[in-house]
Amino acid sequence: MIKKRKFYTLSDIRKHIVFTPLIFVFLISFIAILVITFVLEFEKKNNTFLYIQEDTYNKETILNEYISDIKYNASSSFDNEEILLNEAVLSLYGYIHYSVQGISKYTIIKKMMEVEKKTNFEFVLFSTEDDSVLYGKEIIDYLKVLTNSNIKMSSFRHHMLKNISYIGTNNLIYWVDTEKRKIRLSYFKKLDNTQYYIGAFSKIDDLKESTRNAILNSIVQKSKYYKDAYFWFYDYNLGYVYNYYNKGQKIDAKFILDQDRLNSSNEILKKYINNETTSSSDIHNFSKYNFLISIKSFSLPNKIAQLKYEYNSKLSIAISIVILIAIFLIVASTLFSKFINKIFHRYNKRLETRNIMYKKWKERYELAIIASNDGLWDIDLKTKHIYFSKKWLDMFGYEDGDINNLDEWFDLIHYEDRQLVMDKFNKHLNGDSENFVCEYRIKNKNNKFKWILVRGKAFNDNNHKRMLMMSMDIEQRKKLIKELKYVDLLVEYGRIVIFKWKNDENLSVDYISKSISSYGYSAQEFQSKEVSYFDFVHEDDIKELKEDLAKAVNNDERSFTKVYRVKDKNGDVRWVFTRTIFLKDDFGNVAYFYGYISDITEMKLTEEELKHKVDEEVEKNIEKDRILVHQSKLAAMGEMLGNIAHQWRQPLNNINLLTHFIRDSYGTLSKEELDSVIKDTKLQIEYMSQTIDDFRNFYQPNKDKVKFNVKDSILQCSKIVETQFEKNNIELNITGEDVETVNYMNELQQVVLNILNNAADAAIIKKQIADFDAKVDVEIFIDYGNKIKIVLENNCGKIEDEVMDRMFEPYFTTKFENQGTGIGLYMAKTIIEKNMGGKIFAKNKNDGVIFVIILPLSYY
Repeated sequence: MIKKRKFYTLSDIRKHIVFTPLIFVFLISFIAILVITFVLEFEKKNNTFLYIQEDTYNKETILNEYISDIKYNASSSFDNEEILLNEAVLSLYGYIHYSVQGISKYTIIKKMMEVEKKTNFEFVLFSTEDDSVLYGKEIIDYLKVLTNSNIKMSSFRHHMLKNISYIGTNNLIYWVDTEKRKIRLSYFKKLDNTQYYIGAFSKIDDLKESTRNAILNSIVQKSKYYKDAYFWFYDYNLGYVYNYYNKGQKIDAKFILDQDRLNSSNEILKKYINNETTSSSDIHNFSKYNFLISIKSFSLPNKIAQLKYEYNSKLSIAISIVILIAIFLIVASTLFSKFINKIFHRYNKRLETRNIMYKKWKERYELAIIASNDGLWDIDLKTKHIYFSKKWLDMFGYEDGDINNLDEWFDLIHYEDRQLVMDKFNKHLNGDSENFVCEYRIKNKNNKFKWILVRGKAFNDNNHKRMLMMSMDIEQRKKLIKELKYVDLLVEYGRIVIFKWKNDENLSVDYISKSISSYGYSAQEFQSKEVSYFDFVHEDDIKELKEDLAKAVNNDERSFTKVYRVKDKNGDVRWVFTRTIFLKDDFGNVAYFYGYISDITEMKLTEEELKHKVDEEVEKNIEKDRILVHQSKLAAMGEMLGNIAHQWRQPLNNINLLTHFIRDSYGTLSKEELDSVIKDTKLQIEYMSQTIDDFRNFYQPNKDKVKFNVKDSILQCSKIVETQFEKNNIELNITGEDVETVNYMNELQQVVLNILNNAADAAIIKKQIADFDAKVDVEIFIDYGNKIKIVLENNCGKIEDEVMDRMFEPYFTTKFENQGTGIGLYMAKTIIEKNMGGKIFAKNKNDGVIFVIILPLSYY
């Protein structure tokens, strides 16, 4: 059941004008505040995240630099120890080396004891001959403790002395106690020409203590270098914290946790006191010493606080602006509604006055129908009775009462047209067409047939179905078209050659009749630009022909006549007479030369005979000029309308599908989906508008060739059929090389779009009888080095051989009448081969069809 639409009175409209804008303003203001809040909140979170990242990076960088300094200072104490140890051994070695030869080992030992008292080192003297320790045995024995060896002492001494002698002289050795974190240094040197080794050991050093001292000595001074940060140190074995408040104080860690609970650094102390380890960019843990160094920064909280302040300020200002604009719109809307109400009041008065006029206008309309040249007739579809106007009866010579019902009317229609009329009549009554429009022949009172154009529409009159029809006499138009066809046949097989030149430097041939074969040429040679018109003209007459033609154009003459010589394909010279009319574009510029040439070689026998025949030809061809001009207009108009109709059918079908999709999805359709459907609809409408421009440009001489990427242009035009392909589950793949050419981009897109539409139609038909995955592949590549090859392949079914042979003919189609005119592939072939200098052909392969388009890299 169809829901009846609500009828809005003027009072209802006034209320809508007053309240609808106010509701709209409140709604938009609310949405604007939400959007502004969301945007500013997102900006605040983003900036906060960036500040945290920046602070983390800065603290990590500063902390890593300080840790490097600590490690360097801790190890520098050992460097000084190495130098002193080396100097002590070399000093003893020098004393022995420069003393009197034959110095005894007792003298050496005595000297060692003296040096030990003056330095902080312990000396060792041993012989490699029997691996005996002559001095410093207790030091060698202590090495057993340092190395944690389980070997007996006697064996340990033997192996240790062998190891020292194996390492050689002038070598510094580190002896590390890994458990106690202690270290000793030794330096040995062999006495020349003896089996004795002398060496010295440093005192025991504590690595942990060195590191602690390096930290305590530098942490306060290092913290002063940074304005917004400082370091603090925690020894969680001893339980104290140093420089926690950046005052160089040593404080018990538990005391800090008890007294200063609000400090964020307390979380770090709390975890380490409870033996909970943590990882952070502002902490470095010396795990082997149980030390912790952390850095504390003041900049981050200040930046975040400033950021929150700026966010609140912007939000307040934005909301204030929205409120002010809303108030302004409310005031403006109120004033506007008052103004509109005044207009409605005046309009209501005028409407009452006009209602009085309606009756008079109705009477005038009835008089206008009676006075028109169209015959009006009315059919009662329930009783099949027909009522004819007097104009209709006079048009065919009948009297009132000669034709009374629908069957009698059908009997008057020519038998060749009767079935077409009945099909369209029933199609309209079944609701398959919006209007009844048909051209057919009908018999008049004198038993002769006349061509008429009939337009009609069915409607309900108080639940009584009727059909109103109007008939227009088109007999003269049909006769003229028939005569023009006879002229075409006469020209095709006669001696007159019809031509259409472009107004350019080379007089490019846009059309030439087949009668050019009388000169040995074919029309295809001229239209494919293999032969130019000036190749046909005698070389001695080319300059004069150009000058005379340019002069006629500059003088704004209506036509041009001339006698000149031409050469046939065999090289023989002939005299021809040409008469040309000038076809202008919308701007008044001469775009084409349209005319004919006639062979007057025999007439050139004598000057008198030539003059007589030229005058005769001029008289005869004046009337032909008019026919040719009219023929050109009709042919161009019919061809353009047919092409536009063919190109519009698929976009109109797509728009219809999108409209039904919106209707079926009403209530569940999201804004994103609605925007997408609207965008697709706009694309279809823009394409239809572009089609008109493209076809109009197709018949104009000012089409420009452009340099374009073939693959990008095909991708662009494929968007028009994207919705249709998705709806019917058709996969479209466009691959290949990025190839550029200089040619007509729009016309190539028309051809590709026509082939894609045909593939989609074939896929729909095939899916009705078989389940398959429809697929269309488009590949672009360069073939043979100088040709662009476009291959469009589908798996939507083969084409019968009979259809394949005729598919590029004009008006040949396998579709129903409402699906196409059959001119699509004919125009595709014309565009590719005539306009773009290429080739197009099709062939069957596997379970589908391949279309191949070959284009030059540049076409001039």
